[in-house]
Amino acid sequence: MRIEVRDLGYIYSEGMPFESVALEGVSFTVESGEFAAVIGHTGSGKSTLLMHLNGLMKPTHGRVLADGVDINEKTKEAREARRKVGLVFQYPEYQLFEETVLKDVCFGPKNYGFSPEECEAKAVEALKLVGIDPDVKGPVSPFELSGGEKRRVAIAGVLAMEPQVLILDEPTAGLDPKGHKDILDMVCRIHRERGLTILLVSHNMDDAARLADRILVLDKGHLAMDGTPKEVFSRREELHAIGLSAPSSSELLALLKEKGLNVRTDIFDEDEAADEIVKALR
Repeated sequence: MRIEVRDLGYIYSEGMPFESVALEGVSFTVESGEFAAVIGHTGSGKSTLLMHLNGLMKPTHGRVLADGVDINEKTKEAREARRKVGLVFQYPEYQLFEETVLKDVCFGPKNYGFSPEECEAKAVEALKLVGIDPDVKGPVSPFELSGGEKRRVAIAGVLAMEPQVLILDEPTAGLDPKGHKDILDMVCRIHRERGLTILLVSHNMDDAARLADRILVLDKGHLAMDGTPKEVFSRREELHAIGLSAPSSSELLALLKEKGLNVRTDIFDEDEAADEIVKALR
């Protein structure tokens, strides 16, 4: 599914003494099957933007189109378009509530009117997709799971509704390094196997550079940069000026170059960076 954002703007408490402009003139297009990362300093408008992409918030001005359909129109086509955009909030495990894992993942399809058999089939498939064995964990209370497992189950609950677009707001927040890696590996596998359009919000520049085809940089509600990881992260000084950094490998290479080592600075993969340093030292 193709997502188009056209001149999007949103004002909190519009007309009130404490009104605040959260988004202003944001325009971009994410093509079907693309993996885009959204980065920005705290308060830059990332979460506000995400909630506009499936109609949870209505813009003060501008439009959001899903495959050409304005998702904020009061039509059957708009409702169907919104259903195809799945949003996973930060700490989604806080929304688990059913007595078993399987029932929790069935909740979304059940609300869409599917039969109990169809709901279970969709839930089983979604659990398998996120690496949870439905036979082992399906009958278990979600509150007995580990933190990483709870998050996988919460993501499965969104996948069970069979979205064409998956939006993830800091999906690894609060997880240990292994949980962090496992969740991102799972997201990559889902992208590869399902061909979903994915938008990932992250504060981790290494993750954004490694995973995304495209980087969108928000600054104070404006779209400051839009391009490939190489295009965006090569603008280190501009990123620093808005409180962001380049991936750690690129920052290290830039520091070594300043110290006189003849290395490239447009490398964002840790292994490639190590090879570049070894090459320069020889």
